[in-house]
Amino acid sequence: MLPAEVVSWDVPVQVERVATNLPGEHDWVAHCNERVSALLSAWKESEGPTAISGCLMYERYLHLFHHVARTTRGRIVRHACITRDAHRTPTSHGGYSVNPSGPPTFTERSDVPPDRTVTWDCVELDTDDE
Repeated sequence: MLPAEVVSWDVPVQVERVATNLPGEHDWVAHCNERVSALLSAWKESEGPTAISGCLMYERYLHLFHHVARTTRGRIVRHACITRDAHRTPTSHGGYSVNPSGPPTFTERSDVPPDRTVTWDCVELDTDDE
């Protein structure tokens, strides 16, 4: 379960099926406005207007996994992260491996305690400003 601070509820969108640059494949994209779109990887409904809820991901690196053009534009106004308890296990080469556990917590980027590990980076975007 994600912390409430990173979940958007009932965002009005226009869903469309978009062809990828791979023959015969497509993705479902939800357009929130002319600056923000969301990729709906498990969409089972039809095209058209609807509302979606969930954790919207900034598509900065999305093109590495999907073949659609990036559309999100805006100004980053806040950096934060999702952290979990960190269980560190020493490795044979002098480092350590981290096994996160416990519930995720929304944490300001500069306030991550040493007993926690970052599992997701978060940004707040001002999509009205370019």
